[in-house]
Amino acid sequence: MKITDLINTCIHNLFRHKSRTVLTVLGVIVGCCSVVIMISFGIAMKISQESMLAEMGDLQIISVYPSRGDTKLTDAVINNIEELPHVLGANPKMDFGDIITNISTADDNSRYKTQWTSIVGLKKEAINIFDYTIAEGRAPMASDGNIIEVLAGKYFAYNLCDTQRPEGSNTIDYWSYLYGPDGENTDPQLPDPYVDILNTTFQLTLGDTDSNSNDKTLTQKFKIVGILEEDYSKGSETSEGIIFSIDDIKKLKTKYYQLNNIAQKEQQSYNEATVKVDDINNVSSVQSKIEEMGFSTYSLESIREPMEKEVRQKQLMFAGLGIVSLFVAALGIMNTMIMAISERKREIGVMKALGCLISDIRAMFLMEAGFIGLAGGIAGLIISLIVSSIINIVSTETEIIDITTLYQVLFTNTDRVSVIPSWLAVSAVIFSVFVGIASGFYPANSAIKVSALDAIRSE
Repeated sequence: MKITDLINTCIHNLFRHKSRTVLTVLGVIVGCCSVVIMISFGIAMKISQESMLAEMGDLQIISVYPSRGDTKLTDAVINNIEELPHVLGANPKMDFGDIITNISTADDNSRYKTQWTSIVGLKKEAINIFDYTIAEGRAPMASDGNIIEVLAGKYFAYNLCDTQRPEGSNTIDYWSYLYGPDGENTDPQLPDPYVDILNTTFQLTLGDTDSNSNDKTLTQKFKIVGILEEDYSKGSETSEGIIFSIDDIKKLKTKYYQLNNIAQKEQQSYNEATVKVDDINNVSSVQSKIEEMGFSTYSLESIREPMEKEVRQKQLMFAGLGIVSLFVAALGIMNTMIMAISERKREIGVMKALGCLISDIRAMFLMEAGFIGLAGGIAGLIISLIVSSIINIVSTETEIIDITTLYQVLFTNTDRVSVIPSWLAVSAVIFSVFVGIASGFYPANSAIKVSALDAIRSE
């Protein structure tokens, strides 16, 4: 038989008993809907979990600290960490330690000064490796030694106070603008700071400027060439601080120590380092290797792993509940096909007597079962999409005012209760067809075992 003949015969046979076929398809629809909706709940939970963890910080970052007095984070140790498998980069953080620092504008008799500022040194390549976001300006270039190029945190400009204004009104309290009296972010327009920091030259003063101090001070001019987006997971310096190149900080510290005849240790160590791993699945193994080197570590893996385990268990539970429904639908398909064979024994006998191939008879019944699975899978998927959309619209309590809002609720909102990705949609239809064919396999084998002579004689 030609494939077109098989298809036409299948469709004809399915429409012989429309009520029975429709009821069988309904069973597949219910099973398919159950599987898709249940799995979609688990996927939504995972997306919500990942969104929550992403707000807490970069999942691929490991913080490293010295754990004992004899373990120090030196350049040699940083190089060893960078050579570990799956490590994209290791970035030590350095500050000026116990050296007193002051920042002021350089071209107006130091009119604008900071009361306190976090100054951190990073490797220049860390800006790209660790995904620091430059909101304005550009990344620093190589220093010529006279004026150093640096990056500033998003709100550094509001740390500058005007020394010519009276005490109490010489700073801009940007926190009150951002969060208001109730502590809620009202997304306001901040007033302009006193200084356009991207077009101003600053100077850094190392040492106590008090006239009673015996310290000799060291000054260094610098220009802010870029403003970072605030990201506390990378450090408070992205909010209110200044980021120098770690090499520039080392040079300035050396100059200061020499100026004040302070003995400097041969090799400077770091209080902290951050390590970027290529994939979140490799964080645990890299973290273990760093701990074996004698250092303390911290990452969000300790939070992510138990949360992911819990979500995985719930996904399996949801999927199991859906598969039970689909299994019941499979029994319905099998029952329908067994009944069809019982009713069509004479027809099968005639086909055999006319020389129809056994493989064609088997294919005919398997195709009928597959068509039932296909019809149920497609209809079940459509209903699942509709049900998923209704659940998301109701659960988010968002007022749908236009197509954009509807699209956000259905496809981009991380608070969705049900998420049906394209792979799940395609898999649902394919699995429904597979269940249909698998359910029809036993009846199809029973059909080819029917004796042609006995089938023709039967009423």
